[in-house]
This record gives sequence, structure tokens and C-alpha cells, in this order.
Amino acid sequence: MFKFEDSILGISFDGLAVSGIVNELLSVSALLRSRKFRVLIDLGYDIRFFKNLDSDGSFFPGWVDLIRCLGSNPPKGYSAEIVKEARSRVIAGTTVTTAKVYDDICHRVAELIVATLLREKVRILIVENGTLPDNPIFTEAIYLAISEYGTRANLGKYVLWRDHDLMWSAEPHLFGSYPYPGVHKPQATRHIHYAVITDWMRTRMQAWAPSATYSVIPNRFFSLNLQQPRHRALRNAYGIPKDAFLIARCTRVVPQKSIERDLRLLHQLQLRFGAMGNRRKVFLFVTGPTSEDAAEFARLRALEKTLSIAGQVVWGDGLLPLNPVILDPASQSGRFSVRDLLAEADLSSFLTTFDYEGFGNPPGEAMAMGVPFISTTYELYHEVYGSKGAIAPLLPIDRFTAADGPMPNTFIDWTLRALTDEEYRAQIVKRNLDVCQRFFSQDALEQQLEQMFSDIFS
Repeated sequence: MFKFEDSILGISFDGLAVSGIVNELLSVSALLRSRKFRVLIDLGYDIRFFKNLDSDGSFFPGWVDLIRCLGSNPPKGYSAEIVKEARSRVIAGTTVTTAKVYDDICHRVAELIVATLLREKVRILIVENGTLPDNPIFTEAIYLAISEYGTRANLGKYVLWRDHDLMWSAEPHLFGSYPYPGVHKPQATRHIHYAVITDWMRTRMQAWAPSATYSVIPNRFFSLNLQQPRHRALRNAYGIPKDAFLIARCTRVVPQKSIERDLRLLHQLQLRFGAMGNRRKVFLFVTGPTSEDAAEFARLRALEKTLSIAGQVVWGDGLLPLNPVILDPASQSGRFSVRDLLAEADLSSFLTTFDYEGFGNPPGEAMAMGVPFISTTYELYHEVYGSKGAIAPLLPIDRFTAADGPMPNTFIDWTLRALTDEEYRAQIVKRNLDVCQRFFSQDALEQQLEQMFSDIFS
């Protein structure tokens, strides 16, 4: 069995450094590394084939080393084009292993992964979002590698395979029809712990792939590190007046996030203030990169100009994430983070669509930072937050609610109170911080990991 030079390797199918999935990978690694492991992370550029190979990992803790499991030279035949072809087969209902050309590439990719696992003496492997068929060749390859390496290294359950987004919880139209016959279903194995992030998802996974057993590992937000005072410089850097109310919208700039609702709410709030004779402005800060969907960004900018909110929307174009294990990302990279934004925000918004979110991190991040939040009643809101006792103004929606639909006056009034009533705000913050500490803390995560990897924690 391996000793002190063992490592933890995390592989993300996300292809991004700044993502909620990588956030969770860092949280798990932070707890496991206390057992004297090195931490290695592959951000998935050889899975998603992003053109920009800049890891953007300058904000990662110093104990993380970024690697690429396939090295600098991917195997012959493995390309973005062949992955696209394989994905089309899977969506049409055919597994990639039924065609020799794909099966051969899967085995060549698996050989390189095994070589990396052996070289780095990997004791724990974490796979994030591997079931979603973004790259079915790599999924098949990593299953092959897990079996081969587990046998050669004489390991038991050394893999945590955690799915954040599945076909039925993200964009079903992109991945074929249930029961997704072309997708590699998780199966019981002597090497893998399977996990999902909600009970809702576990129920569906169990029905779809019943031979495997699934744990529920929610996303984590609370840490005492986040309660430390922050240097407040973000408002000044982005020209936001000190006396303005600031609403944070921590999200990608894509249609599925319904940012149009935030613009319309901002318009309504500003009208309310005007009717009250209150001259204070309300600003909205949207964190995500503006280049991901150029058409949606242009549409939102045009809408912004038609409403009475000119100059009151700040497009952050890619703030660094909030993570309880990263003490101060901006100090290393010179960039602001979601933590910096929430430290100066009066409210956090999550007016998202009904059936796109696999979990919904922004409400949890706001609770952890002591900031009131608002949200839609998206499909998983009650399970993730409402059933735990979180308090927030909620905009009622269902899967047919349009982003430009009317907002009830009761919701606008409630949001206004959450912005302006200091006593009420204090009550919300106290309650939600307690909820966050009880259900979304690193301590609770550590207890789950101790049960899964008892031989390491003993």
C-alpha cells in the first residue's frame, strides 16, 4: 500500500477553473489532504477541448498542482471531432464501445490515464460530472482506467464519482431521450463510491441505474474563514456609489439563468424608491463572463437601455469564485472574487429558471457570507434550502413561467423590505447563517468522507 508520497487526483469534466464543480473538488481535497496527500487537479481541457488552455488557476491554494492526465500529447485519433461524433452516437442511443474505432481510442486514452495514476501514486481519485455525456470517450476510458489501476495497485474503493448535473436536471433536449440507452450507466464496482448532490437526483439515478448505490453529498459553503472582515474596495473599483443599494447576481450570462428578471426587478425597485421620494439608487452586479453567449449579452444590454436603470448594471465579466478553502484569491491574482462582491452587497439574487439548476449555489454562498438573498421557486429550491429552514423573498414560478412575465407586487414589496428594513435583515441573516452552518459546513462533509474512506481516516 502507498505511503506518504501518495496523491489525491481530481478530474473535472467542466473544462473551467472558475466553476462550482471545481469549488466542490477543492473542498473535498482540502479535507482529504490533511492525511498527508499531495493534491493534483486536471481541469478537463482534454475532455472539453477548450481552445484557451490557460488554467486560470492562479487563485488556487498553493497546495494544488494542476496536471493533465493525458500529458502534452493526446493519443492518436483522439480529437474534438471524434468526441463530437461519439457524442452524437450516444445521444442517438448507441454506446461508443460498439464501434471499433471509438473503442480503440477509449483504450488508448485509458492507457495514458493509468500511466498517470501509477506515476503519481494516486490513492484517491475524484471524478466530477463524469456521467453527463459531454465526452463519452473519456468517460469510457476512465472507467477502464479505474478498473485496471485499482487491480494493479490492490486498492478497494478508492474513487469518489460525483455527478452534479445529469440529463434530467440540466438540459434534457441535449442528451437524448430517457432512458438514455447510449450513456454509460454507473454500475456496482469494488472501486467506486457514487454520489450525487440531492435526494431528488438520487431517486432518479437509482431508477435509471439501479445496480449502483448512491450517497448524497450536498455542496458546501460555510467556513469560519468567510466570517473574517474583508477589505472593501469593489464598489470603488466599479464606480458603485457608497450609498447605493447593491444586488449581487452570481451567475453565467446565458439565457437559462433568466437575468432578464433581475433587470426588470431593478426597474421596479427603482420606481418604488422614486414613488417614496427616496433618491438612493439600486445597482445590480452580474458576475459571469460576458463572452459565453454574445447574443444573450447583447439582448440584455439592449433591454437595460429600455428600462429606467441606465448605468446601474455592472457586468463583472468573470469574478473569481467563493470557496471556503481559498482564503483570499484576489491577493494572489489581483482579481475580485464573489466573496469580495458579497462582502459589499446588500442582497444576493437567484431569479433563475425552473428546471435548469442541479443545486443552486448562490443562495448558500449568500447565507455563508451573512447576506440576505432572493430566489425563484425553482424545481430544487425547497429540497435544497426551503426545507432546511432558509428564509428569503421568493418569486413563484413553474416550468412555463417566462422571464419577462409579471412580478407579483407582494414579491417586490418583500424584496424592498429585505433591502431596507435593518431589523428584518438581521433576523434573516441570523436564521440563514444557522441553517448554513448546520447543513452546508465543511464539518458535515468531513464526516461523510470519513465514512467513505475509513481506512484513510483511521
